[in-house]
Amino acid sequence: MAITTVGLDADDTLWHSENLFRLTQQRFIDLLSDVAEPSRLEQRLAEVEARNLRLYGYGVKGFTLSMIETAMELTGGEPSGLGPVFRGLRRLPSRQPQYF
Repeated sequence: MAITTVGLDADDTLWHSENLFRLTQQRFIDLLSDVAEPSRLEQRLAEVEARNLRLYGYGVKGFTLSMIETAMELTGGEPSGLGPVFRGLRRLPSRQPQYF
């Protein structure tokens, strides 16, 4: 039987947020421009995102955590201009969930 019709179900929420995603990714690259070439930053971020997909899923949380992880890997943990933020993250208390 020949296929005569193909239907597509596009997720319009992605259409609206794609522009913000690209702007955020470009800002990330700009912030780390003194660490690596843009193509290297893009490549490394994509690798980290792919690796983290099974852990964090697809979305803003996974993307944000992957940006942080990429920045820390490429800079040894202290991105230029972001050091105080990362030092602050390291000082956050580790809490176990409280169950009632």
